[in-house]
Amino acid sequence: MKIREILKQPEDKSLEFKKEIPKNRQNLLKTVVAFANGTGGHIYVGVNDDRTVTGIKEEPFDLEEKLSSIIYDSISPIPNVFFQTATLEDKVIFIIRILPGANKPYYLKKLGPEDGVFVRIGSTNRKADSQVVAELRRQARNISLDQEIDPSFDCEILDRRLLDKFIESRGLKIKPTLGYLVKIKAAQRYDHACHPTIGGILLFCFTLPDEYSYARFRVSRFKAENRAELINSTTINDGLLAMPEKIMDFVRLYMERKIEISALRRKEDYDIPLPAIREEILNAICHRDYSIAGADNKLDIFSDRIEITSPGTLPLGITLQDLGDGISEVRNRFIVKIFREAWYVEQLGTGIMRIKEACRTNALPEPKFEETGNFFKATIFRARLTLSPDFEDVFELIKQGIPLGSKEIAENLNIHQNTALKRLRQLEEKGLIHKQGSGPRVRYSV
Repeated sequence: MKIREILKQPEDKSLEFKKEIPKNRQNLLKTVVAFANGTGGHIYVGVNDDRTVTGIKEEPFDLEEKLSSIIYDSISPIPNVFFQTATLEDKVIFIIRILPGANKPYYLKKLGPEDGVFVRIGSTNRKADSQVVAELRRQARNISLDQEIDPSFDCEILDRRLLDKFIESRGLKIKPTLGYLVKIKAAQRYDHACHPTIGGILLFCFTLPDEYSYARFRVSRFKAENRAELINSTTINDGLLAMPEKIMDFVRLYMERKIEISALRRKEDYDIPLPAIREEILNAICHRDYSIAGADNKLDIFSDRIEITSPGTLPLGITLQDLGDGISEVRNRFIVKIFREAWYVEQLGTGIMRIKEACRTNALPEPKFEETGNFFKATIFRARLTLSPDFEDVFELIKQGIPLGSKEIAENLNIHQNTALKRLRQLEEKGLIHKQGSGPRVRYSV
């Protein structure tokens, strides 16, 4: 990205601006530690809060040598830091580039390995608590929380009925034995005992044990656009494999249906496509941060939107800008593996694409994805984009699934072909339809 475009960006978990290197280096060092413990980042020095470029007063080579020495003496392990300069408006911007670290957790030596670990939440540096420090250590070992053993439980807690359903979903002809749980790594035998993995408990318990009740999913319906008046609420405490369909049952119960009666049939439909909601539910279950024990997943139905909120920001290596581009980074490896084998999850990295596509197909606004504090929230809006009846007729015809040309559309709707072309161009500008081919071979589809 060019420097002028970067200067237009807001500060976030991988970007910070500073007018100058402060005399008290502590805050700068906290940012370096937080970036190294996260996805990496850039610090642009010589830029005001209003993004006006002031430049640096020091000689860049002297500044580089000074900062290298300070970082080496103050942070452990030593992070990978690079220095660059950029010239804009005859002023020099000093860029500190911090790579995501492989030896986490990084910490300030002055505060020690317990109190000196910092992480990036939004555009601020936060002291990491013990759970976050443990997660950073797992990242350094290249394992995920759901792969760890929980020695406080034995394997009898795992429900063979759920295992049987999982085996059936895979089309296998085997018995739901303890040996199979060990084979798929939902459990582990050692010292003449058998203990489940954390992922095994979350997936294969008929009801989540109290120690893991935070993994539940709460579904609520509110009367208006805010939380002032709650109409219905329920909490699903089932194991994760049984959870998606239970949640969808309550979504269908709580969502209003629109009814269209034609001469041929009575059609009931929802103002938000259920596949989009289901896809985001699966995202929340598979990708939430299960090291955060103080919060559960939530699905809130408002009069104008649905919000699905899950604990934890995006996994390491993924930014909000990456969503919908097919990029995938798995936080819970065992859970995602089992969901894929159970055919809940298709191609990795395509869930957001399908949500956006479902919204476009149903003339809904673009869904919104955001990180709010230490949570990830997806919002799907209920209001359809405003289309006049004439444009609605064209859109509904194309939605039937077979790509059509302007002549076919004109004949179906009994309008002039030029009129059809005008409406098609405007639907294309709204991003609702797609044009393929050229000349007489042009076809339109959603």
